[in-house]
Amino acid sequence: MRSAPRTFVRRVVPVSLAALLVTACASGESFDEGAPAPAGEGGDDAPAAEAGQLVIAQSSDILTMDPHMHRNRPTQNVVHTVFESLVNQDNELTAVPELATEWEQVDDLTWRFHLREDVTFHNGEEFDAEDVKFSIERILDPEQVSPRASMLEVIESVEVEDDLTVLITTTAPAPTLLSGLAVNEIVPAEYVAEVGDEEFAASPVGTGPFVFDSWTPNEAVNLTANPDYWGGEPSVDTLIFRPIPEVSSRMAALQAGDAQIVAEIPADLTSQLGSGTEAVGVSGTRIFFLAMNVTVAPFDDHAVRVAANQAVDKDTLVSALYEDRARVLNQPAFPEMVGYTDEVQGYDFDLEAAQAALEGVDGTVEVDSTEATRMLAEAVAGQLQAAGLAAEVNVLEEQAFLDRIESGSSTAYISSWGVAEGDADVILARHFWSPSRDGAFYTGYTNEELDELISAGRSTTDQAEREELYAEAMQIVVDDAPWVPLLNPEEIYGVSSSVQGWEPSPIGRFNVADVTVSSS
Repeated sequence: MRSAPRTFVRRVVPVSLAALLVTACASGESFDEGAPAPAGEGGDDAPAAEAGQLVIAQSSDILTMDPHMHRNRPTQNVVHTVFESLVNQDNELTAVPELATEWEQVDDLTWRFHLREDVTFHNGEEFDAEDVKFSIERILDPEQVSPRASMLEVIESVEVEDDLTVLITTTAPAPTLLSGLAVNEIVPAEYVAEVGDEEFAASPVGTGPFVFDSWTPNEAVNLTANPDYWGGEPSVDTLIFRPIPEVSSRMAALQAGDAQIVAEIPADLTSQLGSGTEAVGVSGTRIFFLAMNVTVAPFDDHAVRVAANQAVDKDTLVSALYEDRARVLNQPAFPEMVGYTDEVQGYDFDLEAAQAALEGVDGTVEVDSTEATRMLAEAVAGQLQAAGLAAEVNVLEEQAFLDRIESGSSTAYISSWGVAEGDADVILARHFWSPSRDGAFYTGYTNEELDELISAGRSTTDQAEREELYAEAMQIVVDDAPWVPLLNPEEIYGVSSSVQGWEPSPIGRFNVADVTVSSS
């Protein structure tokens, strides 16, 4: 098996290249110099896979195997094959049973969850209500400093009624409680208490279909099938996640048979997947955006932020970079989300207006990005430059990027935020709500009226009322313009024809317990 390339280098990309990049895309050419050979040049059959083994390639490595100590989708994708949550989400983003078999809302503030029987952790420890209580309290413990605490901060207490029943009480009506629980996994209370956080992260133990074996940073996470899984032993013996940042290398790994599923295939390159493979897409839940630090020049000037919104031609981004397999966004939400509103008009592409507003703005703006968003960042920076704002792209390794944007050191950055919950609260509370600034600075934007609307929206279960509150909130965010909302793309995967039984998830998870892989 080929080793994953190690390309974690800081890289500044001249924007003049970005402008050429957009032009090349518009003409239908590939701008990925390392793109593999087109379909038809590699034979008709899928490359042979190693018997009983499934390899999945993502664009970045995990940050940790402790499910409570990250806020990162590639990490979540791996973690959720080892750990499970009380509830999961189906392809319609509806809560479905996982470790809880059923639940009921007792009153506005109280929820009762009935747990699955005969479930054990990978070390043989029995799963019960104490593990649920321990896990939620661990996430919410201020001393734990879990990046996931804000997802469950509405929870006031967790009470064990009996071994298989827990009562969760919230401080206010909690319309997003189930979606929050779906993305926070349960850990074994006794084991974590016994070995401590550091050892737990090194030797994680969950209830999921796969058992952790090893993690070699920047190379691979190795998992083995859990023979005692309550849902039945997985069909594949070994599951390997490999970080391969460059898309051309991911595609090459697929064609060579070094991986059977590869994530984040750009739409314009799907035609270049080799024979024996196919591009599989699903509506995505990620929102891509340009964020601007409103506390530093030039983006401390509202007129400059509005001009940045007018400078970006999103339709061209969608057609040139995404082959029309993405939706233009005029607000930080996509249409299926609770809180999306048709009332918000956003900013139309208006190059002349942007050029007029940006005339006289000095200095060069560094737009931070990771390798995964480099292409989009280059294109956006090129459009800003065309409008008169000097901009260059600064590509960072994932953790360095997170450190920079969360500390407030970034002037501007291109990123995405997954909204698997399908609720605007996820975006508004995390990125535009003052109380969240203590955990992550991001743009540094605050607005008291907006704070009140967000607080009210997350404190009522009346959906009609929430829609009205969030509609007002969306308008304020768009008017103040700390972001340029960009687009919502399909999630596209390259899949070997040796893989059977796999369906992509809109929230990016790899549900592979029932997948089979043929070796010839």
